[in-house]
Amino acid sequence: MLSALTVALAAGAPSSSAALGTAEKGARAAEIAEAAQEARKNRLPRVEVAVVSRLTRAEQGISTTSTLKPYEEVIVIPKVTGRIARRAAATGDVLKSGDLLMVLDSRSQKAEYASLQAQVAVKKAELEQSKVTLADAKRELDRYSRLRKSGYATQQEYDTRSTAYRSALAAEAKAAAQVKQAQAGLDAQNVLLGEYELRSPIDGVVLDDYDLAVGALLTPSAKALRIGRVDRLKADVDIAERDMGRLRRGMDAVLTFEALPGQTFYGTVTLIAPYINISTRTVGAEITVDNQATGCKLRPGMFARVLLVESSEENPLAIPGEALRRDGTVAVIREGKAVIQPVTVGVASGGLITVSRGLKVGEAVVTSGGMTLKDGDEVNVVSGESAETAPRR
Repeated sequence: MLSALTVALAAGAPSSSAALGTAEKGARAAEIAEAAQEARKNRLPRVEVAVVSRLTRAEQGISTTSTLKPYEEVIVIPKVTGRIARRAAATGDVLKSGDLLMVLDSRSQKAEYASLQAQVAVKKAELEQSKVTLADAKRELDRYSRLRKSGYATQQEYDTRSTAYRSALAAEAKAAAQVKQAQAGLDAQNVLLGEYELRSPIDGVVLDDYDLAVGALLTPSAKALRIGRVDRLKADVDIAERDMGRLRRGMDAVLTFEALPGQTFYGTVTLIAPYINISTRTVGAEITVDNQATGCKLRPGMFARVLLVESSEENPLAIPGEALRRDGTVAVIREGKAVIQPVTVGVASGGLITVSRGLKVGEAVVTSGGMTLKDGDEVNVVSGESAETAPRR
């Protein structure tokens, strides 16, 4: 019995070894095939691709930079010398035209005004007195005129009353002129008193109060406040002389700010300078931005990147500019092979080119390594991304 079992085991051993050898050969063959496939793949042209995407909007035009400024700006400077008695506005305050900003000490001027008022009252009293004197002189002249005609008064007596009347008439005229002179002085002093109250000449915001404190002395050469209108802003740009013909009044402007990433703002070209700056060979233009429509997010002094829009497209397909070949075609990857596809392109903006015909959303186009590809060439795709996230080169 033992010898029969031994024989049976001996007979089964070669069968197990054969199965193990077959499995090893199969695994090695798979490795060899995979290595061969990898080697073949490495011999293929290596390309990078981007996926055709749809944009919300694409613009093309003249790119430049600018700094935002208030639409209107004034620096308030007093016309008189005086110490600050009261401050009614500070940096950041919103103002209406005519609002009180600051009051200067005007006690001496008010005293002078009271003195002039008294002088006017005196001159008016003198005028009234001269009118009474004139009336008396007129009555005397009329009486002696009648007496002379009746023979009861001499010519000399009449001439004396006539001279007195003319003197009274001149005195009344002089008194009236003195009243006007005194009133003019009073009015001038009233105007001068008004200069001791500084008021806002425009609607706007206090941009700078220069840290002036009550008691500080202001002179006609000292800045009191800086006020700007910020519900609308402007951006001045300088455009190269060669691009002057591309500028037009009313063209749209797109503004972006590093301080407000991911947000886009719009303005309009409202002014184009009528001359060329001979020092820089540029033409100036002014862009107006409705800051109130933005919720007043923008501030004077912000640095802006500006695109003066010459043409735009809504919801276009877009590909990276690198995908467009010299002959106006692109290489589309389909089932691992390149398909050379003619396309119709439009706006070029921010490293992207819009496509109106020849491609579909989601297709992969070659952005690197595709300039020498021929239709039907197999390729090795090493990376891929959408047109929107493709780096701007």
